[in-house]
Amino acid sequence: MLSMLALSALSSVALGNDLPSGTLGFYCLIADDTVTNYTSTDNWQPALYDYQINGANVIWLTFINPELMPAVPPAMSNLAMCKGQTGCPATSTPVIFSIGGQAYSSKPWSWLSSQSAAESMAAEVAQWSTKYGADGIDLDIEGAAGNSQTAADNLVAFAKKLRELNPKMLITQPVYGYPQIAAENTMVNEGFTKNGDTNSLIDSVGLMVYNGVESLQYVKDYGNGTSEWDGFPITVDVPYGRILPGIEGSASSTVIAQMASSVKSEGLGGFMVWFASVMDKTRGRNAFAYGSMDATKTMTANGAAWAAAIQTMNG
Repeated sequence: MLSMLALSALSSVALGNDLPSGTLGFYCLIADDTVTNYTSTDNWQPALYDYQINGANVIWLTFINPELMPAVPPAMSNLAMCKGQTGCPATSTPVIFSIGGQAYSSKPWSWLSSQSAAESMAAEVAQWSTKYGADGIDLDIEGAAGNSQTAADNLVAFAKKLRELNPKMLITQPVYGYPQIAAENTMVNEGFTKNGDTNSLIDSVGLMVYNGVESLQYVKDYGNGTSEWDGFPITVDVPYGRILPGIEGSASSTVIAQMASSVKSEGLGGFMVWFASVMDKTRGRNAFAYGSMDATKTMTANGAAWAAAIQTMNG
């Protein structure tokens, strides 16, 4: 159990984060090149449901195909650029474009083949805030794309150049529960120090474990990395206020409340939700979804629990 002094220190870290204090963010499905009408090039207008507008203070949009970059799916820009309008994120809600994901990580990303290519891409992505309304990017590099040290080192070069060119753009780094992807681990190790300080490279570390509150058991692998065994992949201590455990969109109201209480008591930065489908305003129907973890399917029963969770974390 953390001491009150430790909790106070960790909470101050969370307040210094560029993400909202008590972050609660949905990964919203916008583009998938395997789904008709919702590919990387389809132009349609997504709209958020009320539970997403009221129950989230961060919105991640999935997924950008890294091989089509620097192009951005038109629908992502359509949603990011309509802040404050009906069916759109609140003006104060960061909208973060997620790059990669599992499906787009089955092979190496071409722009991570060299430092020069990575930095050239960073120069393009630095313009996404003005061109497309992105408040940040999410580096969801998994599998074969992230398993080489070359890709890992060049991803760091990309992030450093992006920070240099657009310091206000958020950079979030999702990771596996147990650290096992070279690029993810390297970003974490470069982003923080052994003393638990930030190097201002990434704004959060999100734990991609979506089964009740199971992700909480992996917090120590990142927050206390220096206390693990010799040779452990994480060699730094990520400030607890920068760690976002994961939860499934279909979680019950009880589990949502439990996660929010645990985040507050442990001094974590908030939590992230996989996943939520959105409304397709162009076609007047719900847009695509993948299966049972969709928060939209349970919004009638559990929708109010998300907003209550934000109040708990910030209470």
